[in-house]
Amino acid sequence: MNKLVLTSLLVLSHLGLAAADPTQKELEARAKDLEKKLDGQGFTVLIEAPFVVVGDSPAKEVKRISSGFLRSKVQLLEKDFFAKRPEKLIEVWLFKSEKSFRSGAKKFFNDTPDTPYGYYSPEASALIMNINGLGTLSHELVHPYMEANFGGDPVSWFNEGLASLFERPSERKGHIIGLANWRLPNLKKEIKANTLPSLAKLLATSREEFYGASWDAYAQARYLVFYLQEHGKLKEFYDKLLADAKDKTGKTALEAVLGEDLDSFDPKWRKWVLAVQGDNR
Repeated sequence: MNKLVLTSLLVLSHLGLAAADPTQKELEARAKDLEKKLDGQGFTVLIEAPFVVVGDSPAKEVKRISSGFLRSKVQLLEKDFFAKRPEKLIEVWLFKSEKSFRSGAKKFFNDTPDTPYGYYSPEASALIMNINGLGTLSHELVHPYMEANFGGDPVSWFNEGLASLFERPSERKGHIIGLANWRLPNLKKEIKANTLPSLAKLLATSREEFYGASWDAYAQARYLVFYLQEHGKLKEFYDKLLADAKDKTGKTALEAVLGEDLDSFDPKWRKWVLAVQGDNR
């Protein structure tokens, strides 16, 4: 995101104004452009507001994912968390296999993915996905919403923690939740080996430090968010963090909802994590 866009977002946020999400006219125009660009290449282009969806599976399958999985996750995420939709027009590319995902990422975005499942490219304003990993779609879907709602600069551990929570999505009483997943065993291993840094260190990580962490920062962030979810404190934490622009790490909001400081909470959280059951999906 360039400095001009980021400055504009921060000004709008300060004034209490929301940047407008793409209009139907803008979505239709982008869809038409993509249809022309991809004519004869076996792609289906659909509008699923606030996104334009592109897929190389049979049209029926692209529509099923677009109006089914994608729509339901958008509705649930907006219901519980995101008052603002992404202000930029984002394309969702759904490739039918890992092979077509990798070749499509290279052909259309000049990318060489370091994952077989999918990723979000802020530069290209696109979610680029292998549909054999739909959990990754619901994970990556969180990121443009976090950018829109936190002024383009979400707290890294929470950005990835919330996104990772929903990489195994489910519903509970009409609300989106995340279930225990494949990240749990390694987190437990690090806790038992006493190699997992403190929660205070996790919260203090910069963007670069989080993504370059020598420990499983994704798992630590996910299961901190998972704890908040399972104790009915996730929405309260989200709202407090969103309301306090000075809370650059989430520490103030987290200690407020927990009712204690991180140092006293950390060993309790570790004990709780070790007791969590999951099937590693």
